[in-house]
Amino acid sequence: MRGSEAVVRFMEDVGAGHLFGIPGGANLAIYQSLAGSRVRHHLTRTEQGAAHMADGYARVTGRAGFCIATSGPGGATNLVTGLGTAYMDSIPVVAITGQVGGTKALGTDAFQEQTSLT
Repeated sequence: MRGSEAVVRFMEDVGAGHLFGIPGGANLAIYQSLAGSRVRHHLTRTEQGAAHMADGYARVTGRAGFCIATSGPGGATNLVTGLGTAYMDSIPVVAITGQVGGTKALGTDAFQEQTSLT
Protein backbone atom coordinates (compact mmCIF):
# COMPACT_ATOMS: atom_id res chain seq x y z
CA MET A 1 0.00 0.00 0.00
CA ARG A 2 1.30 3.46 -0.86
CA GLY A 3 1.42 6.19 1.77
CA SER A 4 -1.22 8.21 -0.06
CA GLU A 5 -3.57 5.21 -0.02
CA ALA A 6 -2.99 4.81 3.72
CA VAL A 7 -3.90 8.45 4.28
CA VAL A 8 -7.16 8.09 2.35
CA ARG A 9 -7.99 4.78 4.06
CA PHE A 10 -7.41 6.43 7.45
CA MET A 11 -9.84 9.22 6.52
CA GLU A 12 -12.42 6.64 5.46
CA ASP A 13 -11.88 4.55 8.61
CA VAL A 14 -12.49 7.51 10.92
CA GLY A 15 -15.56 8.55 8.95
CA ALA A 16 -14.19 11.66 7.26
CA GLY A 17 -16.78 12.56 4.68
CA HIS A 18 -15.18 15.75 3.41
CA LEU A 19 -11.70 17.08 2.68
CA PHE A 20 -11.08 20.78 2.03
CA GLY A 21 -8.01 21.98 0.16
CA ILE A 22 -5.93 22.65 -2.91
CA PRO A 23 -3.97 20.16 -5.02
CA GLY A 24 -0.29 20.80 -5.63
CA GLY A 25 2.73 18.93 -6.86
CA ALA A 26 3.57 17.38 -3.51
CA ASN A 27 0.09 16.10 -2.61
CA LEU A 28 -1.14 14.86 -5.99
CA ALA A 29 -0.69 11.23 -4.94
CA ILE A 30 -3.30 11.77 -2.23
CA TYR A 31 -5.66 13.26 -4.78
CA GLN A 32 -5.13 10.25 -7.03
CA SER A 33 -5.92 7.96 -4.11
CA LEU A 34 -9.15 9.88 -3.47
CA ALA A 35 -10.55 8.60 -6.79
CA GLY A 36 -13.23 6.10 -5.90
CA SER A 37 -13.07 7.02 -2.23
CA ARG A 38 -16.06 7.85 -0.03
CA VAL A 39 -14.27 11.08 0.97
CA ARG A 40 -15.60 14.06 -0.98
CA HIS A 41 -13.06 16.76 -1.88
CA HIS A 42 -13.98 20.45 -1.84
CA LEU A 43 -11.63 22.67 -3.84
CA THR A 44 -10.94 25.88 -1.96
CA ARG A 45 -9.54 29.14 -3.30
CA THR A 46 -6.86 29.33 -0.61
CA GLU A 47 -5.24 27.05 1.92
CA GLN A 48 -6.35 29.47 4.64
CA GLY A 49 -9.92 28.91 3.52
CA ALA A 50 -9.42 25.14 3.64
CA ALA A 51 -8.47 25.25 7.32
CA HIS A 52 -11.39 27.54 8.17
CA MET A 53 -13.79 25.31 6.23
CA ALA A 54 -12.54 22.21 8.06
CA ASP A 55 -13.03 24.09 11.34
CA GLY A 56 -16.57 25.11 10.38
CA TYR A 57 -17.41 21.58 9.24
CA ALA A 58 -16.23 20.18 12.57
CA ARG A 59 -18.23 22.76 14.53
CA VAL A 60 -21.43 22.00 12.63
CA THR A 61 -21.18 18.22 12.47
CA GLY A 62 -19.30 17.39 15.67
CA ARG A 63 -16.89 15.27 13.58
CA ALA A 64 -13.25 16.03 12.82
CA GLY A 65 -12.65 18.37 9.90
CA PHE A 66 -9.91 17.56 7.38
CA CYS A 67 -7.91 20.00 5.27
CA ILE A 68 -4.99 19.59 2.88
CA ALA A 69 -2.24 21.88 1.59
CA THR A 70 0.62 21.37 -0.78
CA SER A 71 4.30 21.22 0.14
CA GLY A 72 6.61 23.65 1.73
CA PRO A 73 6.55 26.08 4.55
CA GLY A 74 4.03 28.22 2.67
CA GLY A 75 1.43 25.47 2.43
CA ALA A 76 1.61 24.57 6.09
CA THR A 77 1.94 28.18 7.24
CA ASN A 78 -1.18 29.14 5.32
CA LEU A 79 -3.18 26.70 7.46
CA VAL A 80 -2.04 28.19 10.77
CA THR A 81 -4.78 30.76 11.42
CA GLY A 82 -7.59 28.26 10.84
CA LEU A 83 -5.82 25.62 12.91
CA GLY A 84 -5.20 28.14 15.68
CA THR A 85 -8.86 29.08 15.72
CA ALA A 86 -9.88 25.42 15.99
CA TYR A 87 -7.25 24.72 18.64
CA MET A 88 -8.35 27.60 20.88
CA ASP A 89 -11.91 26.23 20.91
CA SER A 90 -10.90 22.53 21.12
CA ILE A 91 -12.34 21.78 17.68
CA PRO A 92 -10.90 18.62 16.05
CA VAL A 93 -9.19 19.44 12.75
CA VAL A 94 -6.67 17.27 10.93
CA ALA A 95 -4.26 19.06 8.57
CA ILE A 96 -2.40 17.17 5.87
CA THR A 97 0.52 18.65 3.95
CA GLY A 98 2.68 17.26 1.20
CA GLN A 99 6.44 16.86 1.13
CA VAL A 100 8.87 16.91 -1.73
CA GLY A 101 8.59 13.58 -3.56
CA GLY A 102 11.17 10.84 -3.54
CA THR A 103 13.74 10.16 -0.87
CA LYS A 104 16.55 11.07 -3.28
CA ALA A 105 15.29 14.66 -3.30
CA LEU A 106 15.25 14.98 0.50
CA GLY A 107 18.00 17.19 1.86
CA THR A 108 18.79 18.73 -1.52
CA ASP A 109 16.82 21.97 -1.02
CA ALA A 110 14.37 20.76 -3.64
CA PHE A 111 11.49 23.11 -4.47
CA GLN A 112 9.63 24.00 -1.26
CA GLU A 113 11.33 21.25 0.72
CA GLN A 114 10.45 21.39 4.41
CA THR A 115 13.58 21.06 6.45
CA SER A 116 14.25 21.32 10.14
CA LEU A 117 16.57 23.94 11.51
CA THR A 118 19.52 22.54 13.45
